[in-house]
Amino acid sequence: MPPDSRPSGIRAAQREATRQRIVQIAVELLTTRGLAATTTVRVQRAGGFSRGALLHHFPTREAMLGATIRALMERNEAAVRQAEVEVDAAAPANLDRVERAVRVLCASVVRPAFIAELELWAAARTDSALREVLRCEEKRARRDLYRVVAEVFGEDVVADERYPMVASLTVQFLRGLAISNVLRGERRGTERLITDWAAVARAILAGSLPREPCWVCGKVVLAAVHTEEGAWCERCRQAHLAEPCSRCGRTAPVAIRDEGWPVCKACYQREHQRPLRRCVDCGEDKPAARLTDEGPLCERCDNRRAPKVLCPRCGKTRKVGIVSTGGCRACAQRAIPRQPCCNCGRTRLVVYRDADGEPWCDRCRRRAQAEPCSGCGARKVVCSRDHNGPWCKACWEVVRPGPPCDDCGQRPSMPMPGADGVARCVPCHLAAQVPCARCGTTARAERHWPEGPVCLSCVDAVRLTHARCHRCGELAGVFRREAAGPLCPDCAGVTFSYQCPTCGAMGRLLRGQCPSCTARRDLGEVFTQPDGQPAAWLAPLAELLENYDNPYSLCLYLRRPGGQLIRRLVTGELACTHQALDELRQTTAVQHLRGLLVLAELLEPREEELAQLTRDVQTLLERATTPHDKTILARYARWHLMPLVHQHAEQDACFTYYQREHLRRKLDGARLLLSYLGTRGTSLATLTQPVVDRWLIRNRPRQHHARSFLLWAATNGLAPAHVAIGTSRHTGDREIMSDTDRVLLAVTLETDDTLPLADRVAGCLVLQYGQSCWRLVNLTADDVLAHPDEPGILGLRLGRDSLWLRPRLSALLHRLVTNRRPLAGALRDRPTPYLFPGLRPDRPITSATLQTRLRKLGVPSVRTARNGAWLSLVGSVHWKMLADLLGVADTTASAWHRENGGDRASYVASRLRQGQRTAGPE
Repeated sequence: MPPDSRPSGIRAAQREATRQRIVQIAVELLTTRGLAATTTVRVQRAGGFSRGALLHHFPTREAMLGATIRALMERNEAAVRQAEVEVDAAAPANLDRVERAVRVLCASVVRPAFIAELELWAAARTDSALREVLRCEEKRARRDLYRVVAEVFGEDVVADERYPMVASLTVQFLRGLAISNVLRGERRGTERLITDWAAVARAILAGSLPREPCWVCGKVVLAAVHTEEGAWCERCRQAHLAEPCSRCGRTAPVAIRDEGWPVCKACYQREHQRPLRRCVDCGEDKPAARLTDEGPLCERCDNRRAPKVLCPRCGKTRKVGIVSTGGCRACAQRAIPRQPCCNCGRTRLVVYRDADGEPWCDRCRRRAQAEPCSGCGARKVVCSRDHNGPWCKACWEVVRPGPPCDDCGQRPSMPMPGADGVARCVPCHLAAQVPCARCGTTARAERHWPEGPVCLSCVDAVRLTHARCHRCGELAGVFRREAAGPLCPDCAGVTFSYQCPTCGAMGRLLRGQCPSCTARRDLGEVFTQPDGQPAAWLAPLAELLENYDNPYSLCLYLRRPGGQLIRRLVTGELACTHQALDELRQTTAVQHLRGLLVLAELLEPREEELAQLTRDVQTLLERATTPHDKTILARYARWHLMPLVHQHAEQDACFTYYQREHLRRKLDGARLLLSYLGTRGTSLATLTQPVVDRWLIRNRPRQHHARSFLLWAATNGLAPAHVAIGTSRHTGDREIMSDTDRVLLAVTLETDDTLPLADRVAGCLVLQYGQSCWRLVNLTADDVLAHPDEPGILGLRLGRDSLWLRPRLSALLHRLVTNRRPLAGALRDRPTPYLFPGLRPDRPITSATLQTRLRKLGVPSVRTARNGAWLSLVGSVHWKMLADLLGVADTTASAWHRENGGDRASYVASRLRQGQRTAGPE
């Protein structure tokens, strides 16, 4: 039969057999006769092949070298398997797993295939083609090498967190041993090295090697070098040895020196770029990551070709993340053992262990190793050090050495310049603005379209402007308008997502869907139980969350701690009771969820400040030093403080945060006094005045709180009656805001419609009537009054008499009463009684929040603004009338009257003048 008439399957089998024979001849020549046999000419002579036959099976010399290297790898793995059999047959029975693995690997490196691979590395120094082939095959070879090493050590050793260090050091030890055995070949010395290295590997796995804190970063690691300052880790040592690059100017570790001038690694790689080759998959000219039989592959296509396996843990077909685990990368990361931190008790990843072997999480480690920064003075994690001392990350970005920023010229620039070639610092890089190619506005480029950079506003204009394209006829965003009609982005050659695949809405997408669809999907996932059924008993809470007017806010809430707490409720990990929520740390998310559950009628309403006081009392009682002190504090809290709580609740109709904090400080002051007495060897019954005076020297701010406790103790016979603490006179801050600034700011708040309405009303009440923020946040709609004779004039019920407001302020208050809405997204459609509703359900905003918002409007301080208003009011209206109108104590109003230089005799004259005045709004 003529050769051409043979079937294609036979011809393919013969070609594959010939290829394998050529590779086998090349490997044999390489392992027996040295590097000269790796050339194509030596293979041609040894095998009797013609040059045409070699080119027919291997188009290039690099292709044949790549096939030869892969064959060497297979022989090395076979050598390891054979060495396992030999070591198991000759080794004693009590040989441990670590020493067995080291002996097996050492026995395999003396085989010819391993020596030949090292000789290829040496020859690559002068052969650029061979170096390129080795660089492409190194990725696969390294993966296979570490897979074999992991199999030899076994699953128990590989599961240890210190195994990666043992594996990398063992590979380097094997390569050095193979090279030294070529010349030395001393069996006695090799045996001693193998035994010593096995002992070192066991010490690393046991964690007995000395680990010291780095002098620069504070991490507890194996020291790379020791200096006069202390131990240095390898990373900090490399950063310390960094020099300004002679090419780019940035400070980085030196890769090479060109005629004595330092060159960084990035510049070296930029000057010595790898040759570009056309990838056989994507067809682009890129550096080759691996050479296959079909041709070169770029790194992206090589990763795409990586084999996928069925993960035994999650059941999904994915790429293997860590070879030793056999699972995907996500499962391998989740499989890393978590342990309770010895400091905070939370189960987290172990960052390091202290001298006693106790695990520490990253958060506690950072707190423990924090130092005062040389710049800001705050205790933070040390980012770097210089002759001035430690620096935090924020301050080091300002003072670190390096070329200055081209934009601001103040801070050092980033290591790598931006896309436009301008070297900027981190803040300038984040705020870099370029002219928009469409509107010309200088802003950050959201996208780069064919005409150039485009800002976010122009991109949103395309997303939200819909019409039918004159080319495809589809309803889509208008990319631009031509003479024939609007043109959609797809027809213009621009591809970006702007249409929700679920509901078809056009606009910004969040995780592949519009915010409304994403919110519904996340809400359904959160309220789904592990068995796949929805949590029906939490349906009122789900219905309440559906009322978010902004679906993006709901998505953020479900992804943050609030959503995590709801997931724990759904799974049953957290009970839906006040007691279960009280056991958690009382964060804003916990308080907000409690309010939502009460609003959804899943929890009974209660007085939260009273419950918080109960928790505070329990905490302070647990901190008592002796049982006797705990008993006294419990009696003091039960029979003296708690009646004050009920008294405040009856007088003010609610128990406030400031009242709770005042009572807590009273109990804490009593605890500190009793603890001090215990350290002095005395008791409350034998207390003397000198002991109390010495305690007051160090605890002057607690004088008022301890005085209340000492009076109670003397009244109940627990302390001597002659021992007392004097009253502390409180002098208020009399700094005032000038009348000019106060009146101008009040007029601005009344007329500027661009400012928030609630802040404008609150600012006017503070600047004009001297109201406190605590009084304002507790105002409700029932406190707003309508004037019986003057239409459009509103008033407030602050004291015994009604305070009628000016017309412009009355108009603002009327708008606030009509348009007020809670800050919580889930409560926007629900009525609220408060004039200044807050984020928590059925609660107003806090006074601290209101003070912060007023400060942004230009009020320097609420106290100084109130002082200025009071001084102005007592100069025109008598203090007794002000006390009745503004709802303050008579003593307070009288004190301000005296501060202004008035006396009580002026009251009679003011009453006589009052009868002559015309009636009207105040």
